[in-house]
Amino acid sequence: MEKRWYKVWPKGVPRTIHVDKPFTEYIRDWALKTPDAVAIDFYGREISYAELDRYADRFAQSLIDHGLGKGDRVGIYMQNCPQFVISFFGAIRAGGVLVSLNPMFRHLELKPIIEKTGTSIIIAQYDLYPELKKVKTSLSIGTVILTRLADFAPNKPALPFPSEPLKEGEKYTDTVDFLALLKGTAPKPVCRTDDMDQDLALLQLTGGTTGVPKAAMISVKSFSTAVIGARTWFGLSPSDVNLGLAPFFHIMGLQVTMSPALASGGRLVIISRFTPEVTARAIADQGCTVWVAAPTMLTALVNMPGIDAYDFSTLRVIVTGGAPISLKLQQEIKKLFPNVMLGEGYGLTEALAQGGVTTPLGRWKQGFAGIPHINDMKIVDLETGLKEIPPNQKGEIIIKGPTVMKGYWNQPEETQQAIRDGWLYTGDIGLMDEEGYLKIVDRMKELILCSGFNVYPSDVENIMSKHPAILEVAVVGVPDDYRGESPKAFVALKENFRGKATEEEIINWCRENMASYKRPREVAIRESLPKSGAGKILKRELT
Repeated sequence: MEKRWYKVWPKGVPRTIHVDKPFTEYIRDWALKTPDAVAIDFYGREISYAELDRYADRFAQSLIDHGLGKGDRVGIYMQNCPQFVISFFGAIRAGGVLVSLNPMFRHLELKPIIEKTGTSIIIAQYDLYPELKKVKTSLSIGTVILTRLADFAPNKPALPFPSEPLKEGEKYTDTVDFLALLKGTAPKPVCRTDDMDQDLALLQLTGGTTGVPKAAMISVKSFSTAVIGARTWFGLSPSDVNLGLAPFFHIMGLQVTMSPALASGGRLVIISRFTPEVTARAIADQGCTVWVAAPTMLTALVNMPGIDAYDFSTLRVIVTGGAPISLKLQQEIKKLFPNVMLGEGYGLTEALAQGGVTTPLGRWKQGFAGIPHINDMKIVDLETGLKEIPPNQKGEIIIKGPTVMKGYWNQPEETQQAIRDGWLYTGDIGLMDEEGYLKIVDRMKELILCSGFNVYPSDVENIMSKHPAILEVAVVGVPDDYRGESPKAFVALKENFRGKATEEEIINWCRENMASYKRPREVAIRESLPKSGAGKILKRELT
């Protein structure tokens, strides 16, 4: 039976995605076809496809020379920069499995991820190394490779360059220098992918369907399919100028921005961090045509003083996700970007960003995230999870298809719970209309969507429990006009800290010990936290 979303399927987009090579090899193809074309523009520093291909091969060989075995895990702990791209493609070519480490993470957050995944080689920024160094001696990390953002910066940046990483800082004798590694390795073609279906590309951190952080196993075939899917859906071509601002450590930046841009032979304009002014200048000066942006970025940009002075006529596509776009914001976007087609989406790490739903360009529907693209999707009853329910009725969203993960790393029971008869049970509640458009209604898991990032209360609670004054802690999401939602923590103090520890002091401690996007902006101290008869904290009673 024909899928209902085929009624609104965009013309020229294939209904099935076929890939015959690893995604890393599309760069090699463009290096042969258009060697001098610009692959990356980093604040004015241009890297051609031929150069990028050689860098990736050099890095792949250097990892092998440092003992990287097939399937070994390689961590990348840095902001958006050419080194991230080189490390990512080089690691996969060398047969490694990428573990993205959020550059906002502190040592207490890094340690369990590195332990869980068995990451043995890490590429990091110099200015982030102090956090990594705090846990390095207690973990089985074989090699740490360090780089500075300035290593690939032009002498005169075309845009304001992040200031603090430019400092030379301390020299670390127990590490390897990234540039020296590239210069000291001969370039020769490397690709150790033997079986795209079985070889892993990523162990991508996720909360899974229960809110407990896990590592989703994404195969080379799944990631390649999602990359080519994004390329075809958005009609990417060598003439496109893609704004690489969405964080590459996040699945949306990695799979919808960075990889499809390079697989299409286009130009990737990399910006390390978001500020409205730098973003506006990059789009206008570089003539950007495609931008994958979190709703908070769009909100900040449309409200920037003097924004009307910029020429954004080249921008043709904006893709967003992580939170719904209001009708008011959509109207402001259309006014600011007159030629833009706006696309929303819904995805999750376990099925990749492109493996959920995406708006057919030119057919945006208020309140809906889009239609299924690569995978099949059903809405099933909440009681059994087996019965598909009619259009416009709420149920659990389940997904089946080529981009669904192979499972959770070393967690067979969690995998069995999440994937049943080939279907991924997302834990999200939605409804699908007669045309196959999906609306997200609620979440079965206690997930906080904050500035486009997933914040798992159990993760924040685990870190806060290490505070010496905290006896109990419960974290909930509260509305936030800018961020969508923000974490708020309710804490009960140990007896000898009552009247001494303050809410402000706990907030400051959180600032020092966890990533900014997930740290609580509010802390409320209570004498005790409400509990059920079984002793479980009743979060619904916390206000």
